[in-house]
Amino acid sequence: MKKILLVTERRADYSRFKEILKEINNHASLKYVLVVTGIHLENSYGKTINEIIKDGFKVSYKFKMFDKRYIKKDDIGGMSRALARCFKNLTKIIEIEKPNFILSGFDIAANFSLTTIGAHMNIPVGHIQGGEVSGNIDESLRHAMSKFSHIHFVSNTDAQKRLIKMGEQKKSIYKVGCPSIDALINTKDRSNYYMKTKYNLNLKEKYILVIQHPVTSEKKLIKKHIDNIFKALKNFKYKIFFILPNNDYGAKTIVNKIKVSKMLYASHLELADYKTLLKNCEIILGNSSSGIHEAATFKKPAVNIGSRQQGRFKGKNVIDVGNYRNEIEKGIKKAFSKDFNKKLKNIINPYGAGGSSKKIVKIIKNLKLHEIKIQKQNSY
Repeated sequence: MKKILLVTERRADYSRFKEILKEINNHASLKYVLVVTGIHLENSYGKTINEIIKDGFKVSYKFKMFDKRYIKKDDIGGMSRALARCFKNLTKIIEIEKPNFILSGFDIAANFSLTTIGAHMNIPVGHIQGGEVSGNIDESLRHAMSKFSHIHFVSNTDAQKRLIKMGEQKKSIYKVGCPSIDALINTKDRSNYYMKTKYNLNLKEKYILVIQHPVTSEKKLIKKHIDNIFKALKNFKYKIFFILPNNDYGAKTIVNKIKVSKMLYASHLELADYKTLLKNCEIILGNSSSGIHEAATFKKPAVNIGSRQQGRFKGKNVIDVGNYRNEIEKGIKKAFSKDFNKKLKNIINPYGAGGSSKKIVKIIKNLKLHEIKIQKQNSY
């Protein structure tokens, strides 16, 4: 029996773990221990732990990660205090559960803590989506997690090559695609009636989907950046639908701007709601990784703003622009152009076409844990 420990702190990582958890349940030789923390437990972010339970997954442990001061206002020290709580609580949980494999993912703080603890406690760690480049503090977290991990589940060849350059053993790297695509493909669409009733959004009308997250290293520029997005959007006669940003440092500035506007917005979404929004929009605008990872699956143009996804491997649906109003306007115009949309008809998503969750779980099932070398060394 392989006991696999996972932690989720927000919808972004849960959507990737969801199909993996389902696959684990399909194997009698595998068992998961799921820890829930972060904004999953916060009422102001929809208390999404209830969605996890509704999906039929057992939550073995939960603990508060963020303090009230951080939730109520931007507080740069709050992220570090939250990280400290993760190290303390996850260590206790691991001591109790004694898992023989840890599955971590992406570039999120709780998963970073889990990865580091696993390596220190001599437990084999598998990391999902290492080797990818992005802006913000996320890139540093992701690469650090790769160096603490023993097995790598990467989304594409670009990431695989980068991990090898970072000194990871080639035999430890498995190219499996992005599991978030599995979740979207396997989730049912919402009806137009549902979306009109819940969000006042008619799917038959053309709209732009906007997701703009804070870049923590650009705190002084966040207000200017979101203002420029609003100014650019004034020149386009389409409905605008905002999804409020994550809870990274600087988010309150963006949230306040959206809430005082007359634009449609959602503070939190179920996966089926988000799939419906992405699948039916004209373009996705902002700096969310969803424009990079998932939009190509639905052949949607993605106007990627600023540095948050800088350097990330991108499909042909992505248009990179700066933070200035005129640059954003040019990007939107290009995304709406007939020539650009013709190119998207036969586009292939470089992050895969689904099935990565099955691949990941199959690899874990067949791993000979006693043969994994816990003490790592660079390959060069």
